[in-house]
Amino acid sequence: MSLLKDQLDEIVAELPEDAEWNDLVRALYKHKKITLGLTDLEIAQGKLSDEDIASVMARLQSSSYIPDDKRNTKTYNPGNQVTMGMLAGVVALLFSFVFPPIAWVAAGIAAFSGVLGLKNSEEKAWIPILLAAVSLIPILTVLG
Repeated sequence: MSLLKDQLDEIVAELPEDAEWNDLVRALYKHKKITLGLTDLEIAQGKLSDEDIASVMARLQSSSYIPDDKRNTKTYNPGNQVTMGMLAGVVALLFSFVFPPIAWVAAGIAAFSGVLGLKNSEEKAWIPILLAAVSLIPILTVLG
């Protein structure tokens, strides 16, 4: 038999009779046949304890967890007006201190696009309106 099969036979022989897949994965980590999720220090040290393996498994589990409060980009699909409004709003913000005339035009486009988005009941249509309003604050401060 090959070295790989010999090593695998040894690892499987150490498992209890009622072992599950997670037990096999833990054994492979313990014998460092899998290093995904291990830190350099854990790879370099001689033997991993059960606590070390539990820590690795917890890190792997938490890294694959998707919190409920994150935006689901698969279901969020803004319309054309909102997308154009957000882009114009960002341009308005960027140019509000540097070259205000561009900011005024971009803020107008953002506000108009946001209103169209609200009229069409698009999701997040209020964002371009907010960006337009915020980008006009510097000029209103100077004029006031």
